[in-house]
Amino acid sequence: MPEDENREILNTLAKGAGITAFGMFASKFFTYLYRALVGRALGPEAYGQLSIGMMIVGIGITLAGGPVRNGLKKFIPEYREKEDLASIKGVILSALGINLVGSIFIGGVIFFSAEILANQVFNTPDLVPIIRGFAVVPLLSRFYNTFIDVTIAYNTARYKVITTNFFQNIVQLLVTAALILLAGMGVMGAVWGWIAGVFFAGILAFYFMERKLGPILTSREKPNFQYGKLIKYSYPLILSGIMGILQGWVDTAFLGYYMDSAAVGLYNAAYPTAVLILLPEKALGTLTLSSFSTQGAREGDQGMMLKTTARWVFMFTFPSFLIMSLFSGELLHLLFGSQYTQAGLALSILALGNLAASSTGHIADLLKSKGYTRAIFYNNFSNLILNVILNILLIPHLGIVGAAVATASSNIFVNILLAGETWRYEKINPFSKKIFKTLISGLLSLGITYLIFEQLSSPAPYWILVPAGIVFFSLYALILLKIGGLTDYDKEIIHTVGRKTGWEKEVRKLVNILT
Repeated sequence: MPEDENREILNTLAKGAGITAFGMFASKFFTYLYRALVGRALGPEAYGQLSIGMMIVGIGITLAGGPVRNGLKKFIPEYREKEDLASIKGVILSALGINLVGSIFIGGVIFFSAEILANQVFNTPDLVPIIRGFAVVPLLSRFYNTFIDVTIAYNTARYKVITTNFFQNIVQLLVTAALILLAGMGVMGAVWGWIAGVFFAGILAFYFMERKLGPILTSREKPNFQYGKLIKYSYPLILSGIMGILQGWVDTAFLGYYMDSAAVGLYNAAYPTAVLILLPEKALGTLTLSSFSTQGAREGDQGMMLKTTARWVFMFTFPSFLIMSLFSGELLHLLFGSQYTQAGLALSILALGNLAASSTGHIADLLKSKGYTRAIFYNNFSNLILNVILNILLIPHLGIVGAAVATASSNIFVNILLAGETWRYEKINPFSKKIFKTLISGLLSLGITYLIFEQLSSPAPYWILVPAGIVFFSLYALILLKIGGLTDYDKEIIHTVGRKTGWEKEVRKLVNILT
C-alpha cells in the first residue's frame, strides 16, 4: 500500500477517534449524572439493585446476537470497496433477522425467569419488577445497535456520537430525573428512563442510516442476503461475546450472590470509574475494525497501524491511571459522595487491570479483520473461567477487593494471550519504544505536581484533585512534547486538526515551539 494511503487511513481513524472521544467524554458526563442521581437519591442498595438488573439485560443483549455487529463492520467496508449495494442491504437485513429472533427469545426468558433470579439467585424480591422492566431492552437495543453499526461501517463516527453519546444519554437522564424526583417512582424510574433512551435513540439512528448515508434499506435494490456468511463469521464471536459480557458482569453477579446489594452498589461506583481509563481505546476502537478491514483489502501495513494505535492509547491512558490509582478514594468522594470512598482500593486495582488491557492497542480487532474469530473465542473463554474461579475464591474473603483482583487479573491474562497470538499468526507486536517517553513524562509530571500541592495544603482535601489534575495533565503534555513523544504522523494529524478548525498557522507555530 502506498504511504499516502496509510496516512489517509490513519487520518480517518484519528478524525473518527477525535469525534468519538468528544462524544464519549460527554457521554460519561451524562452517565455519571445518571448514576449519581440514582446513587445519591436512592442509596447504595437501590443502586446495587439497578446494577444487577443492568447486568442481566447486558448478558441478554449479547445472547440476542450482539457479536453479529462485528460482521457488519467487516463485510460492509469490503462491499463498499466493490460498490455492491445489494450485498450491503442484504447483510443488514440478515443481521436484523438474526437479531429479531434472538432478542424476542431472550427477552421472554428474562421476563419469565425474573422471580427465580430475584428470589433464588440474589435473594432480593425487589428485583422482580426491575428485571421484568429491562426484558424489553434486548429487542430495542439490537435494532438500535444494528443501525448505528452500519454508520460505523461507513467509517463515519459522528452519527454514533450524536445518537449514543448525546441524545440517548440526555433522554435517559431527563426521563429518569422526572420519574424519580417528580413522580417518586424510585428505582423503577431509572429503569424506564433507560428504556426511553434506547427507544428514541433507535429511531434517530435509523434516520441517520437512511437519510444521511442511504437510502439503503429503503432503496429499490434487491438485497443479496448474507445469512450463511454472517453466521459463519459471527458464531465464534457470538460465543466470544457471551464470554466477554459475562466477564464484564461476573464480578457483580458473584457480589450479589455472596454479599448484598450495598456491596454491589459500592463496587459499581468503582468499576465504571475505572472504565474511564479505557476512553481513548474505545474512541479509537469505533473505527479500528473497519479500518483494519479496509487496510487488509488494500494489502496495507497493518503492523504499523497497530503500533500507532497502541502508542496513542497508552499516551492518553497512562496519566489517567496514575491519578486514578493513587487518589482513588478522593476521586470516588468527588464523584459519588463520602459513603463510596471505601471502594477506593478496588478502584486502584481495577485501574491497573484496565491499563494493561488498553496497552496492547486493538489486537482483537486486527485478529477479527484476519478472520481469527475462533482464537478470540478461546481467549475469552479462558478469561471467563479464570475470572469465575478467582471470584469464587476471593469474594467470600475480600469482598469488593476480591472482585477487583479477579477482574484485573483476568484482563491482564487475556491481553498477554492476544499479544502472543498476534505475534504467532502475523509476526506483529503492538509495542514501540516511544512508550518509555510516555512513562517518563507521566511519572515526572506527577512528582512535580505532588511537590507543588503538598506545599499548599497538607492534608489535602478531596476537592483539590480538580486543580491538581489540571496542573498534572498540563505538565504531562508539555514534558511529552519536549522529550519527543510525537512522531511525524502525530504532528501531521495535529496540523490537520488545526486546518479543519481554521487555526492552522497558530497550531503549527505552537507545535514547533513545544517540540
